[in-house]
Amino acid sequence: MARQYFSDGPFVDPPVASGTALVSTSSEALWLATQFTPIFANDPKAGKIYVVEAGGIMTTSTSGTLIIAPQYGALGGTTLGVSVTQTVVVSLTNVPWYLRFVLVFRTIGATGANSTCIGTGTFNASGAAATAGSSIVIPFGGTSATVDATANSGITIAKTLSVAGSMTTQYAFIRSLN
Repeated sequence: MARQYFSDGPFVDPPVASGTALVSTSSEALWLATQFTPIFANDPKAGKIYVVEAGGIMTTSTSGTLIIAPQYGALGGTTLGVSVTQTVVVSLTNVPWYLRFVLVFRTIGATGANSTCIGTGTFNASGAAATAGSSIVIPFGGTSATVDATANSGITIAKTLSVAGSMTTQYAFIRSLN
């Protein structure tokens, strides 16, 4: 018989209200990982697959750049592969965005940073209305990382938007595929 996979989760309920608009031009977590995208201690196993999905709205006033950075742990945690620095469309107002990130644990080790994982994802957003080729598609991730799977943690997705503008997360959740 073939190996059967059963989706598990979301582990916790997604937010029931939109988050605060993020307006800093510094790196900011799109949501609080320990609250909405946790990975509990000793839950990862070799071959375990986690999927993070999130969506919201963004606004830009001028041309600038956007960087997406997945991390294991809190903001500033273990990086899982930063995106390219992507130029964003000028004058977007409350356009929807969506991201999906898949994380796979490769090995599980003893207590401490002795487990490895890798993940990739895509950030997508609408572009300017009636403007061909203006949508935003940013792949991110792809860096294998050594982490501690024996302690409570989570997946943080951070953004760095270099221009005046805002990003608001309307929902975020994590689930496992096996």
